[in-house]
Amino acid sequence: MDRDDAIEDADHETRREGSAAAVEDARRIADERRENGWEAVVVPAVDTAPVPADADRGYSGFVHVVPERVADEVAAACDRAAFPQYDAYRRQVGGEFFFVVELLDPETRTALLIAGTYQPTDAVPLYRQASREGVVRTHLKRLNGERLGSVEHESIEKLFPEGIETLAGRS
Repeated sequence: MDRDDAIEDADHETRREGSAAAVEDARRIADERRENGWEAVVVPAVDTAPVPADADRGYSGFVHVVPERVADEVAAACDRAAFPQYDAYRRQVGGEFFFVVELLDPETRTALLIAGTYQPTDAVPLYRQASREGVVRTHLKRLNGERLGSVEHESIEKLFPEGIETLAGRS
């Protein structure tokens, strides 16, 4: 094994550990919600992409690909709940940003907890757009592209890592 392979293996291990920790955080928060009478669905995103506005796509925001095993639950939750509140719990490990987005609808007592990861440099164009517009969106999709639900957030800073202003050239 040469040096580059060792670095790649270490990066892969860090990514796997960070993703597992985010999913575990989501499960813990979901359990707390359930203990308080909420319906909570954990979504360990298959993929998360920060997507800036693009006329071809017709949407922008954080796009999470939902595992098929929970897609029907997510679709049902999105049909009955508006998710007017959200929170995000995050950590950065090396060059990866790991987070849990908690979408909340107090009226229906429904919570979606999405565990995802992305590279902060990939989020710079979306950060710039969200800073201009004052909103960022969360989109949930099946692997085949079917849209399960979308939510708009006015408080954008929760979804971006510390220091992204510097990456975006806005220090």
